[in-house]
Amino acid sequence: MAEHGRRPPARTGTGVRRRARAARAVDADELAETVEALAVLLDAGVSPVSAWAYVGEESGHLQLRRAAADIAGGIVAGDALAAAAARAADDGLRVLAAAWTVAEEAGAALAPALRGVAEALRDRAETARDIDASLSGPRSTARLTGWMPVVGLLMAVGMGIDVVGTLFGSAVGWTLVVGGASLMVAGRFWTRRMVSRAIARGAGAVAGTDHELMAIALAGGGSVADARALVDRALVRTGLRTSDPASLERVLRISERAGAPAVELLLASARQERRSARASGRAAASALAVRLLLPLGVCVLPAFLLLGVAPVVLGLLSSTVGGLG
Repeated sequence: MAEHGRRPPARTGTGVRRRARAARAVDADELAETVEALAVLLDAGVSPVSAWAYVGEESGHLQLRRAAADIAGGIVAGDALAAAAARAADDGLRVLAAAWTVAEEAGAALAPALRGVAEALRDRAETARDIDASLSGPRSTARLTGWMPVVGLLMAVGMGIDVVGTLFGSAVGWTLVVGGASLMVAGRFWTRRMVSRAIARGAGAVAGTDHELMAIALAGGGSVADARALVDRALVRTGLRTSDPASLERVLRISERAGAPAVELLLASARQERRSARASGRAAASALAVRLLLPLGVCVLPAFLLLGVAPVVLGLLSSTVGGLG
């Protein structure tokens, strides 16, 4: 099994970015698969240390393999996972570390907790894939339109118009070159920034994490106050960000007033948050297809006029005036 979790080479370019996105997607799936395998092994009666040894041997996720080796060496699982999360700067690993720590300290069963984490990680990976797929069309369109000024220049050269002399033989021409090139660079940077922000939405925080962790803590039989303190410590320890603390408090208030089990309400709320995050990601990707018209209209088309149209007009005028003279 190929190892993943390595940092991409320090190179730039569309191909490198595409491979980096693919590697992150594989890492996310590998992490969810490993967590689910851990849950199955623990359910079968395998000890946590042995379960980590088994999955560590087969996992293609580099940081999980290192964590498994640390656990085999005697490091507490929560500490090993927190260290792995810090190395990879991955919220998925942070969620796993926090869930494991909360379950152990609360005395909750590890297997159900890990199944919930695996479901959350799969939802996050699916959200990232949905966003990436929705952006494939706008990304391709932005790349193609970004080359319009260059294509305009080549067409003018093919028509026999001396655009090179026009552009580089006068102050007006140099003004067109500088202005057109600046607009092209600005358009590419603007487009890339918009796409990167949209992609980051799918690779950000795992939705519903605080609800999931609170459900795990309460499943251990402790009070709400103790569970809240335990979750807060785990969040601080792993550096996790909470999505919506107000939503968590609302669920706990409903449970208290209705006398209903908080665990099921929290898990249902966590699932709803993940569904909402997925829908929000899709909507953002769809909206981006429209917003990408901004750099096209503000930067790319003016650059095309400066580099592809104005030199042709100037060249024709120059040749016409020269012919009349």
